[in-house]
Amino acid sequence: MTPPLAGALAALFVAVGLLGVPMLLDRGPLERLAGRAGGAPERRSSLPARVVGGLAAQLGPRVAPSIRGGQRERIAHRLDLAGRPAGITVQRFIGLKAALATLLGGLLLILALAGSSPLLVVLAVVIGWFGPDLWLAREGRLRQERIERDLPDFLDILAVTVRAGLGYRAALGRVAEALGGPIADEMLTALRQMELGASRRQAFLALRERSSSESLGAFIAAQLQAEELGVPLSQALNDIAEDMRRTAHQNARRRASRAAPRVSLIVTTMIVPGAMILILVSILLGSDLSESGLFGG
Repeated sequence: MTPPLAGALAALFVAVGLLGVPMLLDRGPLERLAGRAGGAPERRSSLPARVVGGLAAQLGPRVAPSIRGGQRERIAHRLDLAGRPAGITVQRFIGLKAALATLLGGLLLILALAGSSPLLVVLAVVIGWFGPDLWLAREGRLRQERIERDLPDFLDILAVTVRAGLGYRAALGRVAEALGGPIADEMLTALRQMELGASRRQAFLALRERSSSESLGAFIAAQLQAEELGVPLSQALNDIAEDMRRTAHQNARRRASRAAPRVSLIVTTMIVPGAMILILVSILLGSDLSESGLFGG
């Protein structure tokens, strides 16, 4: 066994062991059943999470000042798209990147001293530094997709509530608290900004900057335009929701049309060759031909 292979296997075993730590700390199904019954137990973070979190808190204030202002703004925008999971800040996120790069790099450095390839150390540092960026991008994409999916229903209920006679701001808060989800969180944030003195236009423009959803941007633009032109708000909300459903239907058909060539490519490059190999091997085994006889050797 070569030293690089031994180092890679050792790193794999260590990673599997770290993933098993939360299972060892789990108290079992009784604790989960008590949580469903209403007596929610105190959630305990796993040992690796506590180690990474503590190191991130130490490294964040030291590493964040070395990051350029433009890059910190891009990180803040990606955090807004992801909804600031666990209330994470820019400094804490940079500390998380540094902590993972340090831990993974240190682990592979120990293995490199034991004989594995030094290139694995560089690869571990790169994965530790850029891994949180990939996770954050995925969280932001999933959150924006859910906003796109939930917004038409939110607007329908909001239109009914406004038509029932409730004020727009009160109706917005009532519907957001009842439905929940990412779109409700964004609306409640806009309402809190209004309570702190921001105008409705400023709050919704800030909401549009925090999201990459085209449907949400169209809703905000149509709402501000309806407010300026004096169009009845309930009718405007119904029209916006109908347009969004039509757009979502078109996007679904477009994604389905793009999926057909990908399926054909996978079938052509993987399934068909595999089936041909199975057929040829079956013929070879069933005909009592040797390999030399088959190829004329």
